[in-house]
Parts: sequence; C-alpha cells; structure tokens
Amino acid sequence: MILSDVELVYALLAGIMSIALTIIGAFFEKDKKRGTKILIWAALFLAIAFGASENALWNEGYNLFEIVLGFNFPLIAFFGVWFAFLAWLFESRGERKVWVALLVALIVLTVIAVNCMNCINF
Repeated sequence: MILSDVELVYALLAGIMSIALTIIGAFFEKDKKRGTKILIWAALFLAIAFGASENALWNEGYNLFEIVLGFNFPLIAFFGVWFAFLAWLFESRGERKVWVALLVALIVLTVIAVNCMNCINF
C-alpha cells in the first residue's frame, strides 16, 4: 500500500468523523455550549480531512490548490458550501467569533500552503 493511499484513508475517516460530529452537534445535542464545542471539533476534523487529501495529492504530484483556485467551479462550490454551512450553524447559535476565527485560520493556512507546498511535509 502506497503512503498516499494510507493518507487518503485517514482523510476519509476524518471526513466521516466531521460529518458525524456536525450532525450530532447541530441537530442532536441539546446543550448549546456542548454543541458548539462539538461543532468546533467537527470543523477541525474537516480541516484534517482536507489537509490529508491535499498532502496525499501533493505526494502523487498534483497541486490541489492549482486545481481548486484555477476556477474549478464544482470544487470551489464544494468548499464554499461546506464553510457557509458551518458559518450558518455557528451564526444560528450566536457564535460569530468562532466562525470568524475559523475563517481567519483558513485564510492564513491557505496562504501558507499555496506559497510553500513542502512546508506541511515533516
């Protein structure tokens, strides 16, 4: 099994965990404070899934940022809708600071990743 295959399996597991935590935190958790914490973890798992997918593709010779930022509308829409959904969930809970902090972290990490693709390899 190639290393990138292992990374993609971890990305898939992190994505599944993100979806599960989003459903639990948004729809089944009655305690607002605990639900917000679960949604923060869901956002972190979503970031891990994206990072692992991006790293696996980079190891195979593909630059995901060139694919996404090269005006590939379906991928831009995919990532945009995910973030808009998370922002809506936090906004509906009155937690604007959380989704703004996530947006700032997303922008900073994207700028770092676009300008230094090998920075994420250890």
